[in-house]
Amino acid sequence: MTFFTEQDTNRNESIPLSPECGAVKNDGCRRIHFPEIIRSHHMISVKPINDVYHMHDSYELLLFLGGCTDCYIEHHRYRLQRGDLLIINSQEIHRAVSYEGTPYERIATHFSPELVRNYCTEQTDLLSCFEKRKNADKNLLSLPPRSLERYLYLTDHLHTAVASASFGHDVLASTYLLQLLVLANTCFYESTLIPENIMPQLSSQIMRYIDEHLTEDLSIQALADYLYMNRSHMSRKFRDQAGCSIQEYLILKRISLAKTLLKQGKSVTDTCELSGFHDYSNFIRTFKKYAQVSPGHYRVTNMES
Repeated sequence: MTFFTEQDTNRNESIPLSPECGAVKNDGCRRIHFPEIIRSHHMISVKPINDVYHMHDSYELLLFLGGCTDCYIEHHRYRLQRGDLLIINSQEIHRAVSYEGTPYERIATHFSPELVRNYCTEQTDLLSCFEKRKNADKNLLSLPPRSLERYLYLTDHLHTAVASASFGHDVLASTYLLQLLVLANTCFYESTLIPENIMPQLSSQIMRYIDEHLTEDLSIQALADYLYMNRSHMSRKFRDQAGCSIQEYLILKRISLAKTLLKQGKSVTDTCELSGFHDYSNFIRTFKKYAQVSPGHYRVTNMES
């Protein structure tokens, strides 16, 4: 494993609470990670953030520490409280919106599931809180005070290990990540929290309809007819509520499905049909736009053994 440091050009970020980052000038953010294996950073955004729906091949743990922030995970929208932990797998599209008044503080930890899979046993599946649930379900946990204290202790040591060049720093970083996952899974299975979904009803209805008809020849007009709404009015309301167009959301959901199929070993041609694209040229072009690689290359490099 190779560790390196990366300077973030987003000048909205700073990490004053991470000792390994040192002084940060001009409100810049220094993110420390090793590529595609583990990436973890403690961030504070002073200015409001209006993120777009996105996904990534890594799994993510996001611990919310402060601010006024909503997290959108597909058809759910949550108002976050200090100590909330978000569990997000590679198929779940999500976004965050923070508002003026208080800085948005969080610790985001991304990791390759294949790294962790090597440490799972018959008794302990460290990925179960990501994989053994329905998508966009049970993503939000509220850590009790002692669990929050433990989580902060582990991430602090994780960041120190990642920043170090001393013997064994990569092994230490992995052990702290594994302990984070033990903690997250323990809280996941003990949690009885049913968080309030504050997503407006219209957007939630549209997203659920897309989920149910994802692989069909779905048109915006057909969706408007289903909801007995004017097409333009429906599209405007959705964009205002969800932060993206209906078409953009539909494409992201299909790309997410396509990635899953390619990982399972489906051919590019079959994936095009099974994910709802149908037009092969459009599928190749769209997939490359969102995944940065062709479907064929993605299949070869990510296919499950």
